[in-house]
Amino acid sequence: MPERKRTEAGTFVETVTLEDVRDVFDEIRGPVVTSSDVSDRLGCTTEAARQKLTRLYDRGEVDKRKTGRTVIYWRAGEEDARADAVEPAAETPADTTNAESGCTRDESEDLAEDVRQYLETTDTPPKTEHGRSAIVDVFRYLREHGTTKTGELQDEIYTGYTDEWGSARTMWNALSRYLEDVPGIEKGGYGEWAYTGDESVRDELGL
Repeated sequence: MPERKRTEAGTFVETVTLEDVRDVFDEIRGPVVTSSDVSDRLGCTTEAARQKLTRLYDRGEVDKRKTGRTVIYWRAGEEDARADAVEPAAETPADTTNAESGCTRDESEDLAEDVRQYLETTDTPPKTEHGRSAIVDVFRYLREHGTTKTGELQDEIYTGYTDEWGSARTMWNALSRYLEDVPGIEKGGYGEWAYTGDESVRDELGL
């Protein structure tokens, strides 16, 4: 596969093809692949990787199963492939789409509000209004930006809550213990938090 182009900021241009994703199944050791595997190999967002894997699933080229909060994918048998029978899905206009999730801004906000309602309905802590609002802001940030270092995340969120907490660290200590109870949020690598993808969130919320 040719070397992929980068933007001036050093990030990869989103030019991932279905063939690129197929190649990942040859490169990854083991019978299954996750969206994080594709993201790491191809330098795209995890949500972009999930969308491509979903395209392959819709075309009958891979199967999938959810285990815990992770969706795993594996190649379907050659006899089940129906790649030539499915038309490519229409693309969402770029100027109305959230770069990380692939959804329009209205859809993104709706999902964040669904998460807020879930936290309230299940009485998930923190139980203060500002605490839950901050948790939802963490969800929004990870959904838009993908895997983020803890320090960056707490600094970004704290700017909206300086009246409620005396420092970013104090705020984070009040929130971090509850983050893994929130649909869509999970620990990434060391000192990182990650977004598991819209499909995972909707599954957990029963949408």
